[in-house]
Amino acid sequence: MKTDYRSVYVAFDPHPSYKGASTHIHHFCEVLAKAHPPLLLLTLKSEQQPHWSESMHQYCFESDELNILKRAENFRQWVTEILQVQYNLMIGHFRDIWGGMAVLRFPHIRTIFEVNGLSSIELPYRFPFIAADTLKKIERMEGHCLQHSSTVITPSITTQQCLISRGCPEDKVMVIPNGAIVPPPLLRMENLPEKYMVYVGALQTWQGVDILLKALRYLQDLDVMLVICSSYSAHQTKPYRKFTESLLVADSVVWMYQLGKDDLARVLQHALFSVAPLTECSRNVEQGCSPLKILESMACGTPVIASRLPAVEEIIGHEQDGILCRAGRPAELARTIRVAIDYPEHTAGLGAQAQQKIQEHFTWEKAQQRLQQVYDSIFTFSF
Repeated sequence: MKTDYRSVYVAFDPHPSYKGASTHIHHFCEVLAKAHPPLLLLTLKSEQQPHWSESMHQYCFESDELNILKRAENFRQWVTEILQVQYNLMIGHFRDIWGGMAVLRFPHIRTIFEVNGLSSIELPYRFPFIAADTLKKIERMEGHCLQHSSTVITPSITTQQCLISRGCPEDKVMVIPNGAIVPPPLLRMENLPEKYMVYVGALQTWQGVDILLKALRYLQDLDVMLVICSSYSAHQTKPYRKFTESLLVADSVVWMYQLGKDDLARVLQHALFSVAPLTECSRNVEQGCSPLKILESMACGTPVIASRLPAVEEIIGHEQDGILCRAGRPAELARTIRVAIDYPEHTAGLGAQAQQKIQEHFTWEKAQQRLQQVYDSIFTFSF
């Protein structure tokens, strides 16, 4: 490994991958690699090939450790050992506390903490029996990273307010909304139903996919299918496929797995609308989010039906460029879907307005320009 990297981006995420986090990493690394090359990109290993170019070199962490916290600590140690032999680093950008605790050991590095989520809030959804003492330790690590980073960036005003409530100085946190790319018109995929709505993304409990499937029970009289474009593999979706069978809606659901960006855009462009039934939980309400699935649907001109949550209202104006309904209510979601189907011209018009909003406010180019300003400011400040 070279020892003359000028910048480092650290993420305890697999990259490249089919998940939204990987899209975010890709666009932000483009800026850092251009601003302060060469860039050292340190991530978890994925099934795809690492990125390697003249200005960016990616190294991936591999581990057979099943315990996620032990694996995270091993990742932190791996990052630390790599950075100990990097003598020219000027800027360190990290997405999580594990990378952050490693980067912050080197005081000469100007640091950016990119907060898309807090482990102390998200981990209990994956591991309900995680010990309270463990969460307290993680909160202390989060506080350390917030206090000692040069700058904190986040994609949502809701998340910004959460971080300020955690003691992060208000003037340190900058909001850089997520973005999307408006694709050209694409041909319809041959294996799609004639009329369908679409769900895109992962299947964690806070995504509310179970609410959408329950809503589907009230829509069996309609000739409309639900296409689920899962970022998970077929094997990982097995519990949800069994759930559709128990609800007697399995015949109304088409499953697609780990689609590339072009194929996903082809599905979105020809859908009646997409549905983002996020739940009303601390992960979405207290912490906040900026769902790429919503932005990418809007970029395709596809109307979005989403839960009325503060973070979602930062993106969608109800009956202006999308449709919002109360979270966690399958019957109400079903009624909202039915109305959207009954008034197709109005619904399609919302999609056109949504695409215009993306072009004006939520492009990756705009996000990259704001990130460049962050890099410029801390670079100027450090010398």
